[in-house]
Amino acid sequence: MSKSFAVRASETLEDLLDRFEACEALEDADMDIVDGVLTLELEDGSQIIVNRQESLEQIWVASPLGPAHFAWSEADGEWRDDRTGRPLLATLEEALSGKLGIPVRLG
Repeated sequence: MSKSFAVRASETLEDLLDRFEACEALEDADMDIVDGVLTLELEDGSQIIVNRQESLEQIWVASPLGPAHFAWSEADGEWRDDRTGRPLLATLEEALSGKLGIPVRLG
């Protein structure tokens, strides 16, 4: 039996928070999860926000790359952008790398 959206989304947000906390490039950033919203605030005050959209069963991201919506792909076993097909993690790495000016890897 597959996981419910709520469980999968919560696990994803917790996993992302763990990855952010383990990333040396983000050691001076503030980050937390409140009410299903993961906020990463960088030193310059800019933010990346990752939240779940229950009614659409999607993860939404607001970042310097612009807004993106991710749906779970059972076939791929990961969250994929509903427009580009890019994985959630790759999108966050690209946004952070562009913002910080250094390669950022979260995996």
